Amino acid sequence: MIIFFSIYAFLGYFMESIYVSLLQKKWISSGLLKGPFIPLYGIGAITLIILSPYLENPWLCFFIGGLAMTCIEYLSSIYIEKVFHKKCWDYSKHHFEFQGRICLFYYIVWSLLSYLFIFHIHPFIIKIIPYNDMTLMISLIFITFISKSFIDQINHSKNPELISSKECLTKKESQ
Repeated sequence: MIIFFSIYAFLGYFMESIYVSLLQKKWISSGLLKGPFIPLYGIGAITLIILSPYLENPWLCFFIGGLAMTCIEYLSSIYIEKVFHKKCWDYSKHHFEFQGRICLFYYIVWSLLSYLFIFHIHPFIIKIIPYNDMTLMISLIFITFISKSFIDQINHSKNPELISSKECLTKKESQ
């Protein structure tokens, strides 16, 4: 599962960055954390993989997968606001929204993505990813980077006066 979490956190970052960039008409590196990963997509993928034995019917996959992903989105929104003191999305201008955290439009998007994931994306990934020690090692390294970024973000949100080493170098160079 660590391998799949890593792969889908990485692929989710690119999918969301491309989507947001198309809307903004310029490249936007999506995500709360620094680096090419969005753990929310890894968590969603693992949830769908765990639910996959119950999602063999395409319609059931569409509705249940969309519901599961919408619940993850809702809970993630609350968590991000409480831990990081940031609001990463706001659907309050969408029709049929709840607290600006979830809405019908993105439920449908999550439903379609769940269907594509279960019947097309994950089966393809399973075929092309070798299961060996090197793949696991790369995934563990990736998880380490995600964890470090997550911890850094929490520390920064608790103490905004902290500056990154890159910002520190920039300040020293300008003096």
